[in-house]
Amino acid sequence: MNTSHIIYCGGTFSFDYQIEGFKAKAEDDYRAILLGSVDTLLRPKNMNGVIINQNVSYIGPFYFESENMVAEEIVSCEKQMIEKCTDAIFFLDEAACPGSIAEMIYANTLQKKIHIFYVRNTDEEETESSLHTPCWYPILFCQMTNSRVTLYSCASQEDAKRQIVELVKCALL
Repeated sequence: MNTSHIIYCGGTFSFDYQIEGFKAKAEDDYRAILLGSVDTLLRPKNMNGVIINQNVSYIGPFYFESENMVAEEIVSCEKQMIEKCTDAIFFLDEAACPGSIAEMIYANTLQKKIHIFYVRNTDEEETESSLHTPCWYPILFCQMTNSRVTLYSCASQEDAKRQIVELVKCALL
């Protein structure tokens, strides 16, 4: 892969292959939008990555649940993807995202360039930090321990997806 940015795109998958109509929901996932095909997200032909444009390639993650991988294999594979990436993008929209938080902290430990997109709650909903997100602690931890972290406050999930796609497609990483 001969691109200047190799990206890993973390965040909760908001679909489950065991639920009828999951493919339609998967089409709306920001990674499927970046890849230009939900099938590439669900059944990648090349686990070494997918070229998005001349400057950016996508290394993962892909949706492994339907591939009969066991949990340890998924974690090991995604750990290797984070190690190979140059840039890590994380989409955090709720507190219940332990896998994404673990991946973000690991990428941070490796001092990767990290882009964190989070959905900002109202001032009344989340008062513990000025970020107004339930994920404030790991976000601030990454920001305090890695000078290569950029935060993006988003008004909604749709706003976050739009901003991520714009960042990647324009190679503004």
